[in-house]
Amino acid sequence: MRDQKRRSIIRSLVELDQPVTELKTLLAPLPWDYPKPLVRLTYDHIRSVLLRFLAGNLEAKDVEEWADLVEMRDDIEFAEERTQEVIHMLSTPQIHFPIDGQLARLLLSPISN
Repeated sequence: MRDQKRRSIIRSLVELDQPVTELKTLLAPLPWDYPKPLVRLTYDHIRSVLLRFLAGNLEAKDVEEWADLVEMRDDIEFAEERTQEVIHMLSTPQIHFPIDGQLARLLLSPISN
């Protein structure tokens, strides 16, 4: 039962189907370390978040915080190395690129995928 509850919370995080602040509250009691991945993060998840950002439904800070919450979790499997690299980039805009429309469009372009 605990795996199901945790899986539900992690799936909600990956899909960003709740505000980041609510997800932080749900994640707070869950340790980052976990023996196995429960959810797989694909580039489609990133694409969905970036499209919502471009539509004005998410702020840059929401994207950064979401990526930061996702980045180092043992209960999330990354579909491919590129997905993990983009999550790292989005979680650390201060050392990579600011999260803005230009970056979002670049990451959404076919060349990036």
